[in-house]
Amino acid sequence: MANGLDVGLREFKRMSSIDRDVTMYNKLITIGGKFKDYQLNKKIQYFWLVLLTIVLGLKKFLII
Repeated sequence: MANGLDVGLREFKRMSSIDRDVTMYNKLITIGGKFKDYQLNKKIQYFWLVLLTIVLGLKKFLII
């Protein structure tokens, strides 16, 4: 158990109910944080894609 979140099945089964709940809660919080980071990266990628499309479209049709 490196950080308290990586637990094997046998070890998980031997935990008390409260320890299991705490472990699952911490894992849920960790996953939620990573998902928020992913959403931010996705927004940045979409913004970059839209900007690039506009610039290339203007360049092709307006011959800038």
